Amino acid sequence: MNKQFLKKIRDNMPEPLKYVAASIFRNKLIKNKDYCAYTKLLENREFLNEDAIKDYQFSELKKILVYANDTVPYYSELFNQVGFYPHEMMSADEMNVIPFLTKEIIRENFDKLISTKKVLGGHYVATTGGSTGEPLKVLLDYDCVFKENAFVTHFRSKLGYKTTDKLATFRGVEFDDKLWKFNPMQNELIFSPFKLANHTLPKYIKKLNNFKPDYLNGYLSSIYFLAKLMSENQINFKYPIRGVFLISENIDPEQRAFVENFFQVKSSTFYGHSERCIVGEELQINEYSFDPYYGYTELIKNEDNTFQIVGTGFLNKTFPLIRYQTNDNCKSINSNTVSIEGRWNLSDFLIGFNGEKVFHSSFNFHSEIFKNVVNYQFVQNQKGRVDLLLVVNKYFANEEIDLMKKEIDKKTKDVISFNIKVVDKLILSKRGKFKMFVNNINE
Repeated sequence: MNKQFLKKIRDNMPEPLKYVAASIFRNKLIKNKDYCAYTKLLENREFLNEDAIKDYQFSELKKILVYANDTVPYYSELFNQVGFYPHEMMSADEMNVIPFLTKEIIRENFDKLISTKKVLGGHYVATTGGSTGEPLKVLLDYDCVFKENAFVTHFRSKLGYKTTDKLATFRGVEFDDKLWKFNPMQNELIFSPFKLANHTLPKYIKKLNNFKPDYLNGYLSSIYFLAKLMSENQINFKYPIRGVFLISENIDPEQRAFVENFFQVKSSTFYGHSERCIVGEELQINEYSFDPYYGYTELIKNEDNTFQIVGTGFLNKTFPLIRYQTNDNCKSINSNTVSIEGRWNLSDFLIGFNGEKVFHSSFNFHSEIFKNVVNYQFVQNQKGRVDLLLVVNKYFANEEIDLMKKEIDKKTKDVISFNIKVVDKLILSKRGKFKMFVNNINE
């Protein structure tokens, strides 16, 4: 069945019929030839030595470089200009002559980056979230979806996950006026992170108790907010969940610890991005290993001894990304693992009256005066002036706002003036992600 046609049926099917047809949709995923092939590949890898794994990676790297050279106009011209001949390549180090691929280059050369050879399964348009500026558009093979799922399932299996398990997912998709929607392909009930608040919590909890998911899945910010609201209202699930899968956001260690402690489970996450170029499995807390079967990852040293993450993906042939700069940074832990430092992002700091940059690390809200605050967010629309939005519990008193102002002024007096507001919910991006710093100053 055509993948686009299947997706239209899934998205437009009435909700009750989705539950009835769930097994049919699920089989389209777990019985897909690409999904099965990569699942077997990853399972067999457990028995290979390091040299065999590196040999496989180099073979895949050479294949995608040859393919890009032969079918993608941009790379054909570029490789010829720098004297790079992938058919003759004997070592990955020979790639160093290829200039990095930036987001700006992709925007300026979009049509020339499309392969002239049509992929059998077709392709679709994907966009990044735009957390570092203007969203980026790329083309992805439909088969990438199945290959990607094989990696994700493999990572999640470390927490006991099976493809028959149910997920309660919190992430930003189109909900219209609904609080949730069922996705039969992943056997998941997707909950809106936009409408989660004290007054909607009973509806969320009732639906979760009826659905009985095996795992929670989604943005840490949303799952943390759910756990905080449940804790403040002394609510627990009527059943035990088995774990939490975190996706798409930088991981706040304190929020993660709270979620694990509240639900009494372990969590896992992986590093990845919409461009499907690099994926990294978390082996220990904030210790990631880039998967050699997904792509070829390079760590380019910065002046401050951190490394920029650069990748060449293996899964996508319609729009191959070669030596793609992700704009993400990491620190090396050992020869196999790194800690992810995150993105260079304007919204990671506030701007003072005189242009001062006040970073997240400058704020430490462990004081007792914040004990009745469930979550908070900084919103800035002009230099030196910031709204501090608070979601509070039932014990919060308005007098606490004055105490907070005094506490914050100790650190930011004459630099930033804060207007503290109590709100029902915080501001989320179009994709439902939470950012502690919403900086609307365009500089």
